[in-house]
Amino acid sequence: MVPEVKKCHVEQCFYNKDMECNAHSILVGSSEPVCETFMQSSRHTNKSGQAEVGACRVDQCEYNKGMFCHACSDIEVGFKNNQAWCTTFEPKS
Repeated sequence: MVPEVKKCHVEQCFYNKDMECNAHSILVGSSEPVCETFMQSSRHTNKSGQAEVGACRVDQCEYNKGMFCHACSDIEVGFKNNQAWCTTFEPKS
């Protein structure tokens, strides 16, 4: 099962509508868990739907297995270090 983006707190993203991500899927970056799908805009999509995590390139995340997110629940995206960030990120132990 592919995790969905349960909630997105990055209100200045084109795909954010009422705290929901309406992109088809998101890409989480490589060296840090940055949402690469983030597109800053004062406009928002009219499309509705729930984004899935299409791919995750953050090797050091506990939930990354073969470039796919295997978080047991849906993820959240927030704002950290001036970037849209996967706040579900958990470093490998």
